[in-house]
Amino acid sequence: MEIELDTRRKIYELIVKSPGIHFREIERRLGMAVGSLQYHLHFLEKKNLIKVEQDGEYLRYFPVESPLSQNDKKILSFLRRKTSRRILIFLLNKPGANNKDISRGIGLSPSTISWHLNKLVEAEIVERKREGRESFFKVKDPERVVKLMITYKESFLDKLVDGFVEIWEHSELD
Repeated sequence: MEIELDTRRKIYELIVKSPGIHFREIERRLGMAVGSLQYHLHFLEKKNLIKVEQDGEYLRYFPVESPLSQNDKKILSFLRRKTSRRILIFLLNKPGANNKDISRGIGLSPSTISWHLNKLVEAEIVERKREGRESFFKVKDPERVVKLMITYKESFLDKLVDGFVEIWEHSELD
């Protein structure tokens, strides 16, 4: 389907390149006024070009014609959150880390890490293994998470993702 208005086309293209992007991020990246963006997003949704999904406090936008499974969308939604993304990258590099290791590695409080880890475990993206009073964590499907990060690398605008993908791609070539 041809999108006639340049503004709508830009919004749609951004959603295709960055599936799972939320409203404020679209607003920031395109520099659009809230009312105008709401109007165009509603139009795109009404024309069945995009789909809106509630993710906690965020509305996330996905193209209707997308190869992403529901699980991919869930993983992407977590990857779009900076702290969750940092935890996932940390666990991809150091599977089996505990809360204290992650907290020290990322530089955030253990309670903040714990909150995000619980969300990741509830979403079945991260697995928790208890040993005594301590818990150890690892990414449940690391290949899937890495593939999504590589596929949508440019959409994260995060040097940490760029560095991780670069190291991962080099290790795959060796």
